[in-house]
Amino acid sequence: MTLTRKEALERNTRVKTEPYANVTLIFREWINAALGGRKRLAMVWLLALTTALASAQDAPLREEAPEIKPIQVNWSPADQAALFPWIPWEASPGAELSLAPAFKPSDRLQPEGPSPKSKATSAPSAGNASDDPDAPVGDTPPPARFQWREAIRQAMLFNALQHALRFATEDGTRKEINGPFFRDWFQSVRNLRGWRDGDPFLVNYIGHPIMGAAAGYIQIHNDPKGQFLEFAPRKKAYWKSRMKAMAWSAAYSAQFEIGPLSEASLGNVGRAPRPDGKSPMSYVDLVITPSVGTLWLIGEDALDKHLIQRLERRVRNPFWRGMARSFLNPGRSVANAMRFRWPWHRDQRKLHD
Repeated sequence: MTLTRKEALERNTRVKTEPYANVTLIFREWINAALGGRKRLAMVWLLALTTALASAQDAPLREEAPEIKPIQVNWSPADQAALFPWIPWEASPGAELSLAPAFKPSDRLQPEGPSPKSKATSAPSAGNASDDPDAPVGDTPPPARFQWREAIRQAMLFNALQHALRFATEDGTRKEINGPFFRDWFQSVRNLRGWRDGDPFLVNYIGHPIMGAAAGYIQIHNDPKGQFLEFAPRKKAYWKSRMKAMAWSAAYSAQFEIGPLSEASLGNVGRAPRPDGKSPMSYVDLVITPSVGTLWLIGEDALDKHLIQRLERRVRNPFWRGMARSFLNPGRSVANAMRFRWPWHRDQRKLHD
């Protein structure tokens, strides 16, 4: 915007005559610069303001007032007893004033004898939530029974994610979704035969065991009797817990292969034979997933106790600790994700010291 000669003359006259006009114009120019698009001047002004605030925060605090010492009164025991006869005074050697009350304040606040609450909290159980270092304060202790609802929810989430991955990566699964549901499902299950299903070694003997180990850890995480057990091959309780995990893994594998929400029903794996005449629905996955998967689970328990914990005693960096836990125990990491925990979570150990 350009000013005419008359307007410029009036402006100069007003600047000379009005008091503090120069200061007003400076602030007005700053406001116009901020609102009118002059970003450079506005940024300089903002930087100056920020620097002033920072320097004000770094200013030294005022010196504190000197500490006021209490007044010492030299009273004799006779004076004390005369002024306060209801208080039992005792004279202690080397001290001019000593008060020894006959009772403590806590004696009146607490009833005689231990309370039922103190008895209940004096000896924490093995499954108490206070034994869990990662559990937040105020958590209630876990129940003594197996958590069926939570275990089924985690297994269904795991099953849904596996099928979502199948539909995202397998073109044949997407093509076979059309058609009568029950007829195609039953036809796929009837074609179950043989051992080889045509999948590569990495899928049948690495991927499915990790899947079986993850399903087994879902059972362990919801079983109070086996949740806190470490690798202990000489203890009966350890093997009993891991055999329960194997049974759970077998049930999960059967559902994933031939159940209502399975490869046979969603995608109809096995309905159409392969070009060589063999069925893609075979017994290899039903056997390898729970059996080798349980061996994989036990191997992860051994690695966690004898290798990962030894590394954690030497390595203090939480990043490398988390990486060791996650990649050396892949089955447990997947099961942790199904209960919305970090892959490196442990029920008895914190990641940080």
